[in-house]
Amino acid sequence: MPPVAANFGVGSWIERRARIAPHRVALVGDERSYTYAELARRVRCLANGLRGLGVGRGDRVAWLGPNHPAFLEALFASGLVGAMLAPVNHRLEAGGIRAVLDDIQPRVLIQHHTADPAAVAGPVRHRIAVAGPVEGASDLEALVAASPDDPVEVVVGMDDVCLLPHTSGTTGPPKGIMLTNANLTWNVVNFLTCADFRGDDVTVAIAPFFRVGGTGVNVLPVLFLGGQVVVPGDLSPAGILGVMERHRVTVGFGNPDLLDALARSERWPGADLSSVRFVVTGGAPVPERLIRAWLDRGVLLLQGYGLSEASPLALLLDPASATTKLGSAGRPPLLVDVRIMGTDQRPVGPGETGELAVRGPNVMAGYWRRPEATRKVLSSDGWLRTGDAARSDQEGYVWIVDRMADCFVSDGQQVYPGDVERVLSGHPSVADAGVVQVAAKGGGSVAAFVVLSAGAQATEADILAYGRRHLAAHQAPASVTFLDRLPRNSVGKLLRARLPSR
Repeated sequence: MPPVAANFGVGSWIERRARIAPHRVALVGDERSYTYAELARRVRCLANGLRGLGVGRGDRVAWLGPNHPAFLEALFASGLVGAMLAPVNHRLEAGGIRAVLDDIQPRVLIQHHTADPAAVAGPVRHRIAVAGPVEGASDLEALVAASPDDPVEVVVGMDDVCLLPHTSGTTGPPKGIMLTNANLTWNVVNFLTCADFRGDDVTVAIAPFFRVGGTGVNVLPVLFLGGQVVVPGDLSPAGILGVMERHRVTVGFGNPDLLDALARSERWPGADLSSVRFVVTGGAPVPERLIRAWLDRGVLLLQGYGLSEASPLALLLDPASATTKLGSAGRPPLLVDVRIMGTDQRPVGPGETGELAVRGPNVMAGYWRRPEATRKVLSSDGWLRTGDAARSDQEGYVWIVDRMADCFVSDGQQVYPGDVERVLSGHPSVADAGVVQVAAKGGGSVAAFVVLSAGAQATEADILAYGRRHLAAHQAPASVTFLDRLPRNSVGKLLRARLPSR
């Protein structure tokens, strides 16, 4: 067994795990499975292959495509040589993908064979294809096979950047987020202080890897402890439930929209979920009916809150409070500080709404090549302004209210759309709700967009009356539009700008 590389970064984790439990299964996917020893060998070979292509410390290796086991190999291999893996959202239109690639200037692009070829036209030095041929690209399997299985003797520091994802771009152009080895490591440690991850856990990777949560919530904690990660090819609700059954999945992660789709699947009633202890969810409010649907199957839904800039964990609801603190994103893990600030940047008291700020060793090093944008959100003493409105109770449990930027004034008073949406979602016929401001004489008015539950019937008058009963006058909707589905991004966040205007 080759010696472990002289670093403690994320890139060395698989190598170190292979020394402890070489024959345990680490990764399953693409109709193959790899033990920790086999995965460590592939990571070493890929790392040496990347070095042969000129990749060194500080270089970027881009990934473009859907979830695939090779993504994790690329993450660890890039980490071994001190490079940054930069996952690109393959769901962007071609111009958006090219803009991200131009921003990061990768030395190597690892491209899934299904990725849009028009999106990668440009000055990429080397292209490597995954899971099928791509014109002009070499093959990843051929590179691994041709590269030496030698120790990768590169000194990598914990403050070196190893992951370079981009923001979703919903509030401006996507920004690269510099996450260091220390950031990702402390994020895992934080999870271990507040969630019951175990060394024999099996998890399924269904959240997109181009989002930090796709790896940071369940995948990296499980691999850190020596468990097993399954990367499914079929991401349909029935396909995911089938994987959970066959592989006896124990822990998971998914946004509420995806977990709701699983609970509505025809396979749901008969699916064997007896192995699953808990599923972490976040990115959007979690309706009580969804929590109850999973609880009825013996599975705890642990609502949390995170953001890419925090690697991503900032808050998690403990299992004992899953039903008593409904709607709360929980409290911070051991090594995270949070505070809620008023407009004067001073902390506000329980029950008051303000901007959530986060501090801890999991907070990013900054935005890629954007020092001014970094200064706007990251203070000199380490506080990260999240841009999210929040309030807490006397026990320190935090509720995420909305984006600060989405707050508007109606009848002279502030309205946070998220507050209204949570109330409307409590209507027995409502599956989902979105709220925006519409111009009205004398001030702003509240317009609601509602998705009804399957088989449910409700009129606009019904929803308006419900709003008047349960909301303050300035919050109550003045109109309701029924839609088949609300626009949400890949982590389940409502895209209010895409709601149709009346």
